[in-house]
Amino acid sequence: MALHVANAMDEVEVAVWWDLSRIVRHFERQGLERRDVKVAVMNAALRLMADEAD
Repeated sequence: MALHVANAMDEVEVAVWWDLSRIVRHFERQGLERRDVKVAVMNAALRLMADEAD
């Protein structure tokens, strides 16, 4: 059972990473700096985590 959960969590992580990297590339093509976009993506993820804590 633990292996199944780990594999499912790995799949979630890969899917999220793929989507977030696409978001970064999109805004990079719009002329924004890669580092700034990564910081904005991380801030959005942290806000999502904070919302879940409430």
